[in-house]
Formats: sequence, structure tokens, C-alpha cells
Amino acid sequence: MDQSTQLRRAYRCAVYTRKSHEEGLEQEFNSLDAQREAGENYIASQKANGWVCLPERYDDGGFSGGNTNRPALRRLMADIKAGKIDILVIYKIDRLTRCLTDFSELQEFFDAHDVSFVSVTQEINTSTSAGRMMLNILMTFAQYEREIIAERVRDKVGAAKKRGKNCGGYPVLGYDADPVTKKLIVNEKEAETVRFVFERYNECGSAKEVATELERRGCRGKVWTTKHGVRHDGQIINNQMIYRMLKNPLYIGRVPHKNTSYPGEHRAIITQEEWNKAQQLLKSNLTHDAKRRSPKLQPFAGLVTCGHCGGAITLSHTVKRGKHRYGYYICNEDGKRNFSICPTPRVPAADFEALVVKELAAVLKTPTMLAQIDERLNAAGHGTETAVKAMDNLNALWEVMCPAERYSLIHAVVRQITIFKDHIKVEFNRDGLATLLTEAGMEGTQEQN
Repeated sequence: MDQSTQLRRAYRCAVYTRKSHEEGLEQEFNSLDAQREAGENYIASQKANGWVCLPERYDDGGFSGGNTNRPALRRLMADIKAGKIDILVIYKIDRLTRCLTDFSELQEFFDAHDVSFVSVTQEINTSTSAGRMMLNILMTFAQYEREIIAERVRDKVGAAKKRGKNCGGYPVLGYDADPVTKKLIVNEKEAETVRFVFERYNECGSAKEVATELERRGCRGKVWTTKHGVRHDGQIINNQMIYRMLKNPLYIGRVPHKNTSYPGEHRAIITQEEWNKAQQLLKSNLTHDAKRRSPKLQPFAGLVTCGHCGGAITLSHTVKRGKHRYGYYICNEDGKRNFSICPTPRVPAADFEALVVKELAAVLKTPTMLAQIDERLNAAGHGTETAVKAMDNLNALWEVMCPAERYSLIHAVVRQITIFKDHIKVEFNRDGLATLLTEAGMEGTQEQN
């Protein structure tokens, strides 16, 4: 053997294969095997150039080329990063990816690790400038083809739904899909639960109350099995699931598509009258919630937490006797549960605000705070007595403040408020308090002058 043969470099070649669908993979010789065989034959033809096929298989069966979230591809990239591969061989460019952006990122990755790749059927080799140019052109057309296919699928689904066809998706409580025709058929036992949801919500207007009653009755969500045999047990129906049911036009015999719906082939479970009443209630509650959650109307927004659950406590309202609007603070985490387990009580808004203002007034007059204010005001040529007098009537001042002013005051001087079963803990911002009193003292002195 001559010296040039002894010094010839061996190029370690990996073959990557991919198939979008799982159909046919159970066959003894499937599409992945065919792709690998073509790659192995190509590598064998380059034996004189030192190409050697690695025994590891990188096969992604049942994975789309629209993204790079594929187990075999990730394993391949890890081996490239570890320096185990010199050349990547693929049957066709779109087996690697159909997305131009993903391809650019993969190309940068290959370049960074000095790895070339070859397409067997397209005679492309990235080690040459001509090969790179042809590759970019092909990838542009591959992405175009993918987008056209996706657009055709969307159009086909849209056209099918306009004709009232069931186009799959997650199973819905109250209906089953016919295994042959794929049409929706009413599941009478589940339909009873759906009818109860609309009937009870139209009576009480509370999704949580409906969910609580369902849990008390032992009713659960949809039990179903995927085409791969994975079983999904029925979940406890919470208020969010109730809202989704109330907004689903399938229950009045229509098929939803984007922001509209079309008459469906399936039978309705509830009447149009029940549906209309539920939608009016939902709209009314949504408008009420939007007003209730406005930051300007909640001076303590974002500051109050539950001492038991650790989550936020927010202001809620209820209407008594159809007129009086009664506000109270409740634990958000407990509000998500059908049954309350949090020992933190609902705190009336008026009592809560009065207690915090009382705490604030007391802290403003502590010796430590007064000493801090005295130091600031003396340095500015003003007296502490003026600042203290300015805060003497804090309760009266709070009553005449508008919501925005209350919000600004509280967020300037309070860090956090924690509500426990039998007491509350207020953590003040000492610097904010000092600044507040200093400004009050200066303004009071200027008025006297």
C-alpha cells in the first residue's frame, strides 16, 4: 500500500430518514428503510474517497418536516456536536426540513461543526458553492410547496365545515364520532350533563356554582382514547370548562369555524332559546368583570396575597336585593376550586380598607418614622409638626380621594398585604412613607407662609 493511500482520510457518514405519517411503518421494508438503503448505496459508491457509513440509525417516523422538534434529528445534532460525524446523507432535501428558516439554522449548525451534507436524489453537495446555491433554490421551492399544501388543507377544512361536516379535533362532551362516517352522534348520557349545564347556568348565572353542583353529582368530563391507544379519563369539570361549553355552538347543531359557525349535520342537544339566554348572561357577566378589574377602581390591586394559599387576593362584588353592590376580597386560588378549602375568609372591602388606612396612620406616627421625617424636614428648613398635622385626618382624606388617587397613595407606601385567617399583615415601604410625609410637611409650611 502506497503512502497516499495510508494517509487518506476516512469520512464518517450518517444517514438521516424521515416520514411524515406513521402509515406503512409497520411493514417489513418501509419508506424509512428505502431511504436508508439509497443513502448506504450512495456512500458505498464513494468508498474510494474514504466515505464510511456509520451503523447508527437516525429515523424519524411520523414526524412533520415543518419543524425540527424530532427525536432522531435531535440525536443526530448531538452526535454532530460531539464530533462523531463528517458527512450527512439524506434521500431528499425535504426529508431534513421543509422550512427555509429551519434550514438556514441547520446549515449554520453544520458549518459551525464542519459537516457537509449530500442529497442522494438531487445530487447536491454543500462542500461546493454551486451546490450551496442549488440547495437554497430547492429549499425556497420546498417551503413554497409546504405553504401551498397547508393553504389547501385549510381551504378544504373550511369548505367542509361550511357544509356542516365534522372535521375532527378533540372530542366534545355530549357527542361521539361515528367510527365509519366520522359524523357526530349524540351521546345521550353525556347530553344530560350538557343540558343541565345550560339549564342551571341560565338560572343562577354562575359557572362556578354549576361546576360545584356537577362535582357534587359525580359528573366528569369526556372520557376518550386516541387513535394510538392513549386513554384520557374524564376531568373534574371546573368553571373554565363550563364557559367553553356555554360558548360552543356545536350544542345548537352548528359547526364553528374561525369567528362564525355553519349549520351542521349533527343533532342539536339544546334549544336556540336556551343558547341565546346563556349568551346574554355571558355577555353581561363579561362586561361586569371588565369594569370590576379596572386598576383605577382597585386601590390595592396586585398588593394583597392569601396567607394560606400564597396566591393573589382580589376585589370581587355581588349585588344584594338587586340594587346594593357589595364588595369583598377573596382568595383567587380558592376561587378556582369547586369547593372552598381555604381558611382565609372573605373580607368586606369597606372593613379591609378602613383597617389598612388605620394601620397606615399608626405607622406614620411611630417614633422611628417621625425621627426619619424630622431629619429630612430639618435639612430642608421645615418642621415635623406640620407633616404630622397633615396626616392627622387621614381617614377623612381617604374618603374624599378619587379611586386613582387612592391607587397612587397605596402603591407608593405599601409593599404587600397578607390576609390570614384571623388577622392581616401590612408591609410598608418606609422610603415611600418618608417621602409622602416630607412632601406633606413642605406643602403645609408653604401654605402657612
